[in-house]
Amino acid sequence: MSDKRDNLPIKREGFSLSQPGSLLDEALSKLPKEQQERLLGKAIEKRLDIDEEAKRADLRYQASSMDMVNTIRQVNSLEQSTKSDYTVRAEYQTASGKTNVEVKKSNNTVIIVIAIVIGIIILLMFAN
Repeated sequence: MSDKRDNLPIKREGFSLSQPGSLLDEALSKLPKEQQERLLGKAIEKRLDIDEEAKRADLRYQASSMDMVNTIRQVNSLEQSTKSDYTVRAEYQTASGKTNVEVKKSNNTVIIVIAIVIGIIILLMFAN
């Protein structure tokens, strides 16, 4: 039987598998100085791109939140000022994508009146 310890990595001074990034740090330390500097430049550019996109996403979130609040105010205003039907549609560009909102108010009074009239006509027809 073989010893299971044969498959384990050799422990080296100053190197630990438990520290995140230690494999990357070791690989970087073996690169020539010029390559390290180029790689560092690329890493900085990527980090700036990530930070910029995060800032844009935050701005989209803030703008869409304000727009949603305004839409809610408009719907509340419509609800208080009119008794007729209305539909409010809005689309917001949020941090994670698009959000579509649709608010409808539909008075079914006309449909109910028509149904009652038809019912009365049918009753009158069968009553004769």
